[in-house]
Parts: sequence; C-alpha cells; structure tokens
Amino acid sequence: CEDMLVYDAGRSKSLKVSSGLLEILPEKSPFQDPLYKTCAVVGNGGILRNSSCGSKIDKHQFVIRFNLPSMDFPDDVGRKSSIVTVNPSILQTRFRGLNGRRLPFVKAANSYGKTWFLIPAFSFPGNNEASYRALYALQDSGSQSQVLFFHPHYLSALSKYWHDHGFYTHRLSSGFMLVNAALELCQYITLYGFWPFSLHPDGHSLPHHYYDNVPPNQWLHVMPKEFAYYVDMHFHGVLQLHVGRC
Repeated sequence: CEDMLVYDAGRSKSLKVSSGLLEILPEKSPFQDPLYKTCAVVGNGGILRNSSCGSKIDKHQFVIRFNLPSMDFPDDVGRKSSIVTVNPSILQTRFRGLNGRRLPFVKAANSYGKTWFLIPAFSFPGNNEASYRALYALQDSGSQSQVLFFHPHYLSALSKYWHDHGFYTHRLSSGFMLVNAALELCQYITLYGFWPFSLHPDGHSLPHHYYDNVPPNQWLHVMPKEFAYYVDMHFHGVLQLHVGRC
C-alpha cells in the first residue's frame, strides 16, 4: 500500500507521499536530545508592547515565535529565534503564495537570523505547494535557515487528545500547538505575550498584537479558552506564564 498523508484539518483528503516529498523531509529529528533546559514561547499579544521583556526572552536557550512576527521591537520581544512558525495563509496573503518573486519572503525570513521555519504544510489541502516554494526559496538563496513541516498525524493526535479532555474548538491555534510541542522539547518553559484581552492587567487598553491591532479570527480559534488552559498549567507548575512587564 502506498504511503499517504491525511490532512489534519481536512480529514477526508489525503496526499500520496512522493519520492520528491521524501527527499525534502529530514531523516531524523533536528531537535536536541536531551531536552532544552529553558524555552521561551513568545506569543504576539499586545501585552508585550512596552514590556521590556526582550533581554529576559533572549536569555532562554530556545525561543519559539509565531507567524513571521515583527522584530522591530527588540527591547520588548528580544532578537533570538529558534523556531518561527509560518501559516500557509501568510505565504498566500503577504507573499502571493511565492508564485511570483521570492525575494520579499527571503528578506523577511532573513530578519530572524539562522532559525527553523515550521510550516503546517499538510493541514489544509492546497497549502503544500506554497510551503514547498518557501523551502526552495530559502535553499536557493543560500539561507542558513531551514524549513520544517508539521506532521499532520501529530497535529491530528494533539487535537484528539484535547478534544477527549473536553476542549472543543474548530482548530487549535499555532500558539497552543507549539506550547504543547514545547512540553516535549523543554525542561523549563516560560510563556510571554499570551494575553487575549484588550485591557492590560493594570487597566490600560492594548492593541491585539504588539505590532498591530488586527483582530483574530473568532470563528477559527478560541484564545480566551486556550489562555484558561495556560493558567491551569501555570498553577500546576507545568510552565510559567508571564504577564505584564519584566
């Protein structure tokens, strides 16, 4: 029987694993074994604006960021990036699916230094081609950064785990996925920038993101519900949730 990948967000669709796809997949995990000692998972919440958390974030051994975020606020969010997620929707909206010029994507990717770009290429049918083009664009430009693809079966199992534990959502956010992944990769985890509310704990208003005020897709994700799980993990000593200034 042929090896097939079942899309985790389009369970009725599958993709035949071609020899070309096998060639671009890593043969072994690129991640460190044993665990990374300290990891910062940096959300994009407006609570990071004027937080002065940058130096604290950069002291972590491993730093995870989301959706090609702006790096124009180093005092607040730091400079170090070990993993940066890239939703294929961003490849479509910001870079036209890399169907035309690739240089804008390469320049954006270079702003993070040497890192891994993690793309859920096999979540929705139709996203894999743009994801391949992102990988080829970095390889062709001589970038030291690498592209990794989320395994859809891992994401399906993760979604099933949380559904079986009472968390009903159309789709887990990238933040929630990577917090769970960090639990497998890291000994000590601190979350920064996870605050899905329009008011700071001290009462002043906040933009949705530290770099813009574009609202979230309320249909797709339930950020306050996810945040409740982070709070629960914090109080059970699973991770540290940092809110407010550093």
